[in-house]
Amino acid sequence: MVMTRAAVSLGEIERAMQQACTYADWLELAQLHDRQSGAVVWQATAETTLYDYREIKARHDKLSASMQAGHAQELLYALNEGVHGNMGGMGRPVLYSQAYCGTKQLIDDYVGTIATALDFIHRSPEQVISRAEKIDFFRRASHCYGRSALLLSGGAGLIYFHHGVVQELIDHDLLPRVISGSSAGAIVAAQLGMLTDAELGSGYFESKRYHQPTRTRILDAMRGRVSPAEVKAIRELVLDEIIPQDMTFQDAFEKTGRYINISVSPAERHQLSRLMNAITSPNVYIRSAISASIAIPGMLPPERLYARGFDGAPRPYLEGRRWVDGSLSSDLPAKRMARLYGVNHFIVSMINPVVVPFVEDVKTRQVRGVRSVLSESTVRVANEMLAVFERMLARRGSRGRALAAQLSYLIAMLDQSYLGDINIMINNRDFRWAHAIYDYAPGDVERLIVAGRRRTWPKLSMVRNAALISRTLDRILSELDMIAYSQAPHARQMFS
Repeated sequence: MVMTRAAVSLGEIERAMQQACTYADWLELAQLHDRQSGAVVWQATAETTLYDYREIKARHDKLSASMQAGHAQELLYALNEGVHGNMGGMGRPVLYSQAYCGTKQLIDDYVGTIATALDFIHRSPEQVISRAEKIDFFRRASHCYGRSALLLSGGAGLIYFHHGVVQELIDHDLLPRVISGSSAGAIVAAQLGMLTDAELGSGYFESKRYHQPTRTRILDAMRGRVSPAEVKAIRELVLDEIIPQDMTFQDAFEKTGRYINISVSPAERHQLSRLMNAITSPNVYIRSAISASIAIPGMLPPERLYARGFDGAPRPYLEGRRWVDGSLSSDLPAKRMARLYGVNHFIVSMINPVVVPFVEDVKTRQVRGVRSVLSESTVRVANEMLAVFERMLARRGSRGRALAAQLSYLIAMLDQSYLGDINIMINNRDFRWAHAIYDYAPGDVERLIVAGRRRTWPKLSMVRNAALISRTLDRILSELDMIAYSQAPHARQMFS
């Protein structure tokens, strides 16, 4: 026990939590805080105006009674009324901000009961519920319930915060199968898509380092002190630290079963950003997509995409187009991912230093504060003013048009949405601006990783509840598919 004295103040516990280096230490302190603050009483009391506790309790009791009585058909009917992650508002982030360790016990019990009920239906004899009925129900339930996705923002040298976030999710077996990344986030997403669970589970992101960016000063490249040939060579060395040359998005999916998505922005005006993945662009090389997604305008030249042709040889993809930093126009492509994968729940790891000062996680509050409203208004006014300057510059000759093009990237960045359902955001005190250009003092990298872990710990209970039902549905459908495959005629011939 880190702190055992009841006389320890809440402020002392909070300060100790901010310094905790492991989840076990943090959790022990968080539990002590919840006991002393009275949050455990709030958790044990179902009643609150924040969600419809009467509906949740009624459904929980109905499902439990059906299972205790062994009434599988009655249970199936009750589940067919709806399996939702936000039934009665129980998925609201504000319900996870009242205590450090989880939410209402009734919500935890209800989520666990749904998962148990799904397994009850799965195990029911076929003479009670036929396999066809089961398959139909579980497919519909999976489609309606949806699943979670992890969105990793751009942020250059602050990438190590992402390392802490994803390693913590991996260590708790909570990493979603659908992941997107832009710029620095693309680098992390690519590795998540290429490496197996065994490789990631060995503390991969805890120890992974990128050495090449620290050997060339980013400011030198931005000031034109590095030749184009040197810039190209440096970019290839950076990519060598991340990914082999010949792996496509389809290759990665077949290896790990994870859908990775990399955002790239168009170098030309009036074009649309692209989301590269195994569905929309299976033959594109991941290395090529990363190379484009990290091409910061003014520092790295726009990049052409390459794909594996039908003959196995590399060839240009959309040959006439060039691409730049994905965070400029599609840092968190939630809407596109919702269409592609049926995702309806988003976990965001946010490290974009341009955005973080203006974004507040208002979803964890019962009432939006004045600061949040003012921040949004400030960004909106600033964006409108920048748009006016862009139009003015665009009429001022070639130099003006070049400046207008750069300004358009900033406008597009400020015009995006940066919040998901669960937001893990780097704190202003966790980084220095020098980190964004890979300028680290001794110990800075390790501190960024720990910061990512610490900011993830309070979110784990919410991630766990959001993932439990969808993972249960995915597992059951996989088992049903395996049974169907093993009983198919060709399978019987293979194993006879």
